[in-house]
Amino acid sequence: MGKRYGQHFLRSPAVLEAIAAGAEIGPGEPVLEIGPGEGALTERLLTAGADVAAVEIDPALCVKLRERFAAVSRFRLIEADVLQLDLSPQHLFGSAGLYAVIANLPYYLTTPLLFRLIAERRRLSRLVLMVQREIATRLVASPRDGKDYGALSVAAQHTFRMKRLLDVPPGAFRPPPKVDSAVVRFVPREPQLPPAREARFLAYVKAMFIHRRKLMLGNLKRGYGPLDGERLAALERLIAGRRADALTPEEHLAVFELLHEGAGT
Repeated sequence: MGKRYGQHFLRSPAVLEAIAAGAEIGPGEPVLEIGPGEGALTERLLTAGADVAAVEIDPALCVKLRERFAAVSRFRLIEADVLQLDLSPQHLFGSAGLYAVIANLPYYLTTPLLFRLIAERRRLSRLVLMVQREIATRLVASPRDGKDYGALSVAAQHTFRMKRLLDVPPGAFRPPPKVDSAVVRFVPREPQLPPAREARFLAYVKAMFIHRRKLMLGNLKRGYGPLDGERLAALERLIAGRRADALTPEEHLAVFELLHEGAGT
């Protein structure tokens, strides 16, 4: 069970309790749980008083989850692919307002899921996510960290404040994965850009790191066409012959703003 989707089920009571504690869920709070698996963490969230909308793609697990929580009115199971799901609070919980996200992210979907949650962050109060330890390192990496620093680092740091809560060994899961994991807490930052402009900024970030070993100015000329003299001079001063992986998230935002000066929202 779960093998088709690469799932590893968290079994350690200590880790489950640490995730629940790190989430700081209050009674009646709406929580989206992605990939509940067999429901070990779900049970702890429900015990804390959460209203849980759980998204699971594996039909066999959905059968077991329905049986396990059939009598719990605060539990709603959504059998779906979370990447295709409407993540509005109205759809998930039938009401407006922010909600928390708790998830043991499937390793093969971690990066696209993180970018999806980054795009949805205005709807979120906080996230507590289990990810590969390598991903946790990338999330908080800076330009001095070499290949660990990339588009995900810039996008996550632009949108969230993050804290690594604990590392999790393979033995905490059944079956044990071949890598270590880590639990990270995310709290959304106050948005610096309107939604449509932020979406364009995140697209810019992804584009700049496709050719991360090439000089930034060349990437910009290829991606944005001819640049007027004044704008080009300002970009040259800011970038100073560097590659995308040498600029901080703040510098990438400054480059983006220069490129879109006068473009409105």
